[in-house]
Amino acid sequence: MPRYITDQYELPDDDDLFEEGFSYRRQRPMLVRILPLLFAMLLVIGGGAAGALAISERQERDDFCLSCHTPQHRAYVERATAAVAGALALDLSSYHYQQIYGRGEVIRCIDCHRGDGGARHRAQLMLLSAELSILWLVGQDDRRLEKTAITTTVINGLTQTVSPTSLALRAPELSNAGCVACHKAQLLVAGMANHMHNTLPAAYELWRYGEPLIAPKDAPDPQSLIAQGLALYQTSVQCSHCHQTHRALDTDKFLDWQAVVKPACEQCHRETGRGPAEVTISTDE
Repeated sequence: MPRYITDQYELPDDDDLFEEGFSYRRQRPMLVRILPLLFAMLLVIGGGAAGALAISERQERDDFCLSCHTPQHRAYVERATAAVAGALALDLSSYHYQQIYGRGEVIRCIDCHRGDGGARHRAQLMLLSAELSILWLVGQDDRRLEKTAITTTVINGLTQTVSPTSLALRAPELSNAGCVACHKAQLLVAGMANHMHNTLPAAYELWRYGEPLIAPKDAPDPQSLIAQGLALYQTSVQCSHCHQTHRALDTDKFLDWQAVVKPACEQCHRETGRGPAEVTISTDE
């Protein structure tokens, strides 16, 4: 059975989106470009908490993410809109939109970028938004579409650099918290077969604060497996190290097994001191 809904809908080529968006952005007068940011700054300075709340409320809308007219944001929304309409989902983000809207529910850009919604993550999000706005104003924002977090891998026992297709995430903990909020069940399935998820610090934190472990369906002794609990492994690997939300991939589960997942496994093994230094991943069925 095919995984995706397919039809003849075709999106513009990413290069076309880039050129069109960049060209349009260069033609905008500086005053027009800075007015939204100046307005936001006045709200925060003059209105304090009320101003911050106003900006936070605007971030709830996907069209706010397009207000800077950056080509990558327009491309992401184009992909998601097309997927909701029944086209092939080109990336993991679009697939989320397709599936969630298909169930009659709603997902927005901010749902994956706000963190856990707490005060600390909200403050961090506001600071990150200001930083990215400044980079955009001075023309230093990253306009490339594909995002890669992995930067190193171990080959023959030596740590080597892996060239990412774009800059690494500036605040991976925010998107990681967004993943965790919706995917607790995937993280909390116990057993070695799910160790790539249940050994992550995020899984340990969920379990420690009361979320129950789930026994896999084929477990011969599920109660014993659950009773073992989880151990805390100190690793910097997070969801985005394997799951690249805005990278177009024509693969099952949108995973780049060799160039992305393999280095993530090796990084986790290296940081925790457990598991083989070199990992062999076979995707053959």
